[in-house]
Amino acid sequence: MADIGALMGASGTGTTQAVVLVGTVLVEAIILYVGYGALTRALEPTVRQMLGGE
Repeated sequence: MADIGALMGASGTGTTQAVVLVGTVLVEAIILYVGYGALTRALEPTVRQMLGGE
């Protein structure tokens, strides 16, 4: 893995923590995106039926 801190001239510890935080947030966003997509797919027919749709 590239040492981003060395490339940017920043201290390694703070940069490493920032990269870990950004990675964690990205993974969480992906999990939420997939989860809400699955939830929407599972509940869509029921909601459409309740609203008088097809």
